[in-house]
Amino acid sequence: MTQPRVAFLLLAYNQAGLVKESALAALAQDSEPLDIVFSDDASTDDTFAVLQAVATTYKGPHRLTVRRNEKNLGIGEHWNTLIAASSCDLLIASAGDDISLPNRARSLIEAWENTQQRADLITSQCIHMYYDGRLGPQIHTDKLDGMTPTEWLAKQPHIVGATHAFTRRLHQHFGPFIPGMVNEDQVTVFRALCLGGAITLDKALVHYREGGISSKPQRLTMDEKRRWKNKKLRLEIIEAQQVLHDARIAGHEALVQACYQIPLRRKTFLLDLNNQSSLLSLLRTAAQHSGLPWYWRYQKAIAAAFGRY
Repeated sequence: MTQPRVAFLLLAYNQAGLVKESALAALAQDSEPLDIVFSDDASTDDTFAVLQAVATTYKGPHRLTVRRNEKNLGIGEHWNTLIAASSCDLLIASAGDDISLPNRARSLIEAWENTQQRADLITSQCIHMYYDGRLGPQIHTDKLDGMTPTEWLAKQPHIVGATHAFTRRLHQHFGPFIPGMVNEDQVTVFRALCLGGAITLDKALVHYREGGISSKPQRLTMDEKRRWKNKKLRLEIIEAQQVLHDARIAGHEALVQACYQIPLRRKTFLLDLNNQSSLLSLLRTAAQHSGLPWYWRYQKAIAAAFGRY
């Protein structure tokens, strides 16, 4: 078999009860032969065993690999590993709990070819799917055709990363995601807009399942609420650092600094504040972040002292 030029990368983690349907949907793609990779991020359940079982019975046209990370890497590092290992020109993203329609790969490839392979990201609409598999309404994502980095910075578009396909050259140009990166879907859009551009297909090609391991728990104790807020702030800070890094490479550093510098300082301050317990330590933290308005800093510190931040 000749080397496929398109990879279909299915990333899974602790999805043993859902991943079989997602894996079978990947293998059912009615496109040119694909390099399909089932990749488990060191799940603690039977996800890897389910993927192996699916692979043992497959005899179709696509080339199939099943792999597992030795330790849990998280989304960004998992993507770094798969992208570095692939030699394909176009990479189609898939999550272990979503369902790709049979014509998904073919539609994405045709759209990419229609741009003479210039576009670095192709996305589509999707259908909302409840956790139990029932289908809901179509999710309409924003049109990326012709969007500029400036427009993305002014207002990030509504997109669903589970519908993305992107070029390997895009990540070769900007380099791996920085450690801890999770919100790779918006960052990949920004990267594409800085390079060859992005397009949106006006058709639903994925059943996008609600919920997942990143969803916020419904009931939280005060300590759990603090930990959740810490996690959210850390991820937002990493995303901002990633965008600043990519903007420097793309020559948009001044533009991004103007949009991100103050918000990044605010989030860093709030993260530090959230890790303090006494009024004295809260006020000391407020004094240390002198690059922000003093009244806002002390207002937040006092609110945190009474559990209202």
